[in-house]
Amino acid sequence: MEDRYSKYFNLSLKLFFTFLVFIVALIVVLVGLRFIFGLLDQIPWFVLMYMLFIIMVPASLFISIFLIYFRRTRLHPSAVVRAISYTVFSIALLAWGGLFILDLIYFFKKASREIGGYYSYNIFLLTGSVVLIFLVGIMQALSTEKEKDWQEKRIIRERGDE
Repeated sequence: MEDRYSKYFNLSLKLFFTFLVFIVALIVVLVGLRFIFGLLDQIPWFVLMYMLFIIMVPASLFISIFLIYFRRTRLHPSAVVRAISYTVFSIALLAWGGLFILDLIYFFKKASREIGGYYSYNIFLLTGSVVLIFLVGIMQALSTEKEKDWQEKRIIRERGDE
């Protein structure tokens, strides 16, 4: 009987110390990261690289999304929807490309650390881009034929086999 309780007691101690070591290791890692990032904040080129990365994120994200939709649009069956989509995506790509270049010029001239002065973080541009993506996606989805679900496909397949 004692052997059974000692096994549970040893298991409980191991679990407790594992949890305690995990908490201590987590604290050490967080304090270490704080000191490392505090040290990196003192390096001017690192701050500039970080800001350049932050400026590039929205432009690269939306330009990639618009390019993917632009390529997929050529497979769309409706010519009118294709023309509208190409127009909207071309305007959006030109806007994002131009504003990204203006942001880079502003960054290299002023090296501002505040993102409020950059066009890529303009709330109207970000919101408009998301709305355009959804509106064109909805327009393309509504102009295609309804996709058959698995039951309809099965019925068609069974009729074809007869």
